[in-house]
Amino acid sequence: MRFFCVVLCCFCFSKMASANESLANTLQWAINDAPPFHIIDGPYQGLGLCDGLMDAVHRALPDKQRSVWLMPQARISNLLKQQSELCFPCMIYHGRHDERAYFSLPTHVYYPYQLITTKAKAAQIQLRYGNPLAFTALLADKHYRLGYPAGRRYSILQPLLDKTPPFLARTGSGGAIAILQMIVADRLDYTMDYPIIANYFHKVFDSELTLTPLQENDQTHMPGAIGCAKTAWGQAVLAEINAVMPQIRQDPAFLNVLELWAGQDPAAYLEFNKRHLANPAYNVSPLQP
Repeated sequence: MRFFCVVLCCFCFSKMASANESLANTLQWAINDAPPFHIIDGPYQGLGLCDGLMDAVHRALPDKQRSVWLMPQARISNLLKQQSELCFPCMIYHGRHDERAYFSLPTHVYYPYQLITTKAKAAQIQLRYGNPLAFTALLADKHYRLGYPAGRRYSILQPLLDKTPPFLARTGSGGAIAILQMIVADRLDYTMDYPIIANYFHKVFDSELTLTPLQENDQTHMPGAIGCAKTAWGQAVLAEINAVMPQIRQDPAFLNVLELWAGQDPAAYLEFNKRHLANPAYNVSPLQP
């Protein structure tokens, strides 16, 4: 019996070693259905910003195998908190690691959050609250119905939102686009999000919405980054990614995807992206955990 146990344990150790070796050569991604970050189906399938980012990473690291898990955002967040060995390519970089993940160097940048609504509603709201818009005052006005995807966090705006429950926090996949559809249908009045969300909506649904900057959102840009599990595996993966970050940032196909969702002036966006990524703070590698 003891001999059997020893043989069995040796077999288990062999399988574990093989699994660990395989994991070391695999980049395990978690993605969610959230266009234009990840586009799961339709005419632009695979052309989301973060789809393009993953492709650029694997072009820069051709020996890395790819594993992709599709799951809701809340599930991704919970798995990272549980230190599951995975990376999420669409996180916001705050200059430090957080309780969920280690972060890569910034991969690209977004224009800051703006108010998104119809042209007619934008004219009404701007008349009352200005342009740039006094967002705190608008939040207090119960005449206008605010909606946004459940589980989303809005950086510097979040403390204001925490004090004002939305008319609707929409659950499920594709939440940001569903919110914009409800605004067009006059079931909601406004939301706030990255301009690329409105750009995607216009391109796919041929329904133009209006963007208005917010007085309280004084961030000049929002840096995106890859987040990986706070484990030795996550650190090792990010060290490899950071080592090839210049190649990832300059990947022609990735830049084409960024340009696709950049809006009316793609050249201005690409220059904006390049300028902010040149920030010395975004180019210190490797990031220390």
